[in-house]
Amino acid sequence: MSASRSLTDNLDPNAKSAFARRTLPGIACLLAAALLAAAVAVIQIASTIDSDALVRERFLTGKAFEAHQRGMSRHVADNAFWGDAYANLSSRVNLNWAYEQENLGPSLYQDFGYDAVFVIDPDGKTTYSVIRGELVQVDAQQWLKNGLKTLLIDARIALEDDETSAGILTAEGHPAMATAAVMTTGGSDIEEQPGPASVLVFVDLMDPEWLLDLGEAYTVEGLRVDRGNEHIEGAAQVELNRLDGSPVRFTWSVSQPGASLLWITLPVLGAVTLGLSLLAWLLLCQALKTVRIMDASYRRLVISRTALAASEERFRDVAEAASDWIWETDQHVHLTYLSARFEEITGHVPATWIGRPLIDLLVTDHAALQEWLSGKHNVPLRCSYHAADGCVRYCRLSAREIHDGGRLLGYRGTASDVTEETKAQARVQYLSQHDALTGLPNRNRLRDYLESKVNSLTTASRLTVLYIDLDRFKPVNDTLGHGAGDEVLIGVANRLKQCIRGDDLVARLGGDEFVMVMSRLQHNEDIEALCARVVGAISEPFSYEDKQIHIGASVGIALAPTDASQASELLRCADIALYQAKADGRGTWCFYGIEMDKRLHERRSQEDELRQAIAEGQFEAYYQPRYLSEDMRINGAEALLRWHHPSRGLLLPEQFIPLAEETGLIVPLGEWVLREACFEAANWSDDLVVSVNLSPLQLRIGDLYQVILSALGDSGLPANRLELEITETALLQENESTLDVLNRLKSLGLRLAMDDFGTGYSSLSNLRNYPFDMIKIDGSFIAGMSLSVENHSIVKALIDLGRGLRMRVTAEGVETLEQLNLLLADGCSELQGFHMSHPLPAKELSALLSKARPADEADQ
Repeated sequence: MSASRSLTDNLDPNAKSAFARRTLPGIACLLAAALLAAAVAVIQIASTIDSDALVRERFLTGKAFEAHQRGMSRHVADNAFWGDAYANLSSRVNLNWAYEQENLGPSLYQDFGYDAVFVIDPDGKTTYSVIRGELVQVDAQQWLKNGLKTLLIDARIALEDDETSAGILTAEGHPAMATAAVMTTGGSDIEEQPGPASVLVFVDLMDPEWLLDLGEAYTVEGLRVDRGNEHIEGAAQVELNRLDGSPVRFTWSVSQPGASLLWITLPVLGAVTLGLSLLAWLLLCQALKTVRIMDASYRRLVISRTALAASEERFRDVAEAASDWIWETDQHVHLTYLSARFEEITGHVPATWIGRPLIDLLVTDHAALQEWLSGKHNVPLRCSYHAADGCVRYCRLSAREIHDGGRLLGYRGTASDVTEETKAQARVQYLSQHDALTGLPNRNRLRDYLESKVNSLTTASRLTVLYIDLDRFKPVNDTLGHGAGDEVLIGVANRLKQCIRGDDLVARLGGDEFVMVMSRLQHNEDIEALCARVVGAISEPFSYEDKQIHIGASVGIALAPTDASQASELLRCADIALYQAKADGRGTWCFYGIEMDKRLHERRSQEDELRQAIAEGQFEAYYQPRYLSEDMRINGAEALLRWHHPSRGLLLPEQFIPLAEETGLIVPLGEWVLREACFEAANWSDDLVVSVNLSPLQLRIGDLYQVILSALGDSGLPANRLELEITETALLQENESTLDVLNRLKSLGLRLAMDDFGTGYSSLSNLRNYPFDMIKIDGSFIAGMSLSVENHSIVKALIDLGRGLRMRVTAEGVETLEQLNLLLADGCSELQGFHMSHPLPAKELSALLSKARPADEADQ
């Protein structure tokens, strides 16, 4: 460096002048080349700008037509899928409704600018026409020329997807944009007429004024139809096809921003060239003067750079050894340093961020970052940023100020990646508020949401809560497994989400229970319409492994503040209404009423009394004898339950058995009756049979086989003297497992009877598939056989059917001598009813059997 300096210092003025003469032309040439390149670049940019402007205008022109067509399609769909329009224009035309009341009349021209509105019946006849807001008799086929038939055909095809058809036609010598839709009831309660409906057609004439207005809306100047008589610059043309296949071309006045740019830029560029040439000469003179000063500074710079390199090496070693990435900024918070760990964690190349503001990297508020940096930095700043792969990551910043003699130079700190920690916290928070299976809000989120909604209710608003329970869902889990059940629950959740809008909420409480909360329904009719949609949506089949799964839904409805003003009470009311909906037959909905509360309390009281009765043994088994038709000899008895109620007296089965079935208490109660009957029958004659009724619930819950085996073993009653009666209706509710249970029971040697035969809807194949020994004709048929020949024929047919299947037939409910004689004449195997004997307590039956036994022996 010293040698260089000496050489420069020893240069004489002539040498310096020669250096300047050689250098200045070179710099001038270089500058001229640069300016020429700049001029070429400007011209190229101007050309590109003009080309881009043409592409943009062509795109905007196409987008303008497309957007207007979509708008017309929405309008025609709104009117065509309107139940009132269907009722007043499809099969018959109500001019007062359509034109005078301006439902589909002048307002469409005045408000939306539609030049023509037509209603065309299925035969192609124009039944209603409005041209520029005036009611006129015009044939749409003549007015719209070719292509209308194609539009109408497309509209009927689009109806299958609830869509409309659209296209370009010709009217009054101008292109015309037309949209059409087949008129429907729109899902309203208006009765749909037989046969195809009429088609509603909206038409907009694309005349010069209309095209200019459309172009101005999309910044396209002078949009017009290309008649073929003008020169079109730069392919400024968009071509659309009419529905009859003929093209229609549109053009416009092309803007040329690039050319305008050249007229402004080139003179300025020339002036700049002259100025820069002068400036270059001045700078060269100054450069020679500065060389000597720079040489002295260079030696000092080498020394400082050496020290800085050593310091940076130490800093780099510390930074790379740390687990976090280190950052540094200047006083304006622009990044000046990023450690190598920054690239490893974020994926960003540090060089691309050096010099950029720290706030550009972080996703946080600028004011919040400035406030944090200007504070004491005692608490780390938690913020997020976008990694190079586009993922959002989270970090915790710590920082300290960098000072030099009291002057702030910048900030330095570390960033700790806390992405996984943040995601785990967010996941925990999400799971605490949402159902893990369906992703719906859970009970906690529902409670918070419902409380906020109830607290914000005004006197003019109300809140609707739908409590939804799935019908026939348990068999899905039982037969297809919990995987199928989970898929159905996810499908139900998706369908329910499609039934809500805005800030409405649908939540899963657990199992197969869901709750919907709506604040937009102000009328009961709207609520019932929504319930119908919900029930209908859930009733649609679900697909699982090529199987169709059918379930249903029942809905309970509660309203706030009418029914309750607290969230928990509102849910309770909806739950009570749901219970009533299920009691009404399932697949329906029910509004909450105060009387339901009373019935619920009564039911709970009766359930408590029933449990207490089982615990205290308030039940007694009665027995109704059964007689052989050949000699009217007793061959057994049916065990019938009676309840000695402390306050209501002796209760018959129909007064408490339904409640026992519903609450599941029928299982312990049925087991008690079975054991009681077996022990009692063990004391009878060896040829007498005892019949015990089985509940459908007993077939599904518990080990019925072991219960019967235990009762027979403990009582000593032979299995062939026990007969189990199963109702025909119960078989409809069961599946293959029922057949397995009955076959196991049959293997014990006991008898099986189909009770109440003829009252259900099971197929005759049940008599062949299930191992029955006897059928019992329901008493309702016996009661009517003496009143009409038809009823008697039914009874006789049932008897013949049993005989043909080699089964014994018992007639229940024989109450008159006439009925007895008819049954004897028809060949009925066994008889049972009040005419022979009422149900008797065990002691009275024993007395009857003791009295009948000597008589039977005497007859023999």
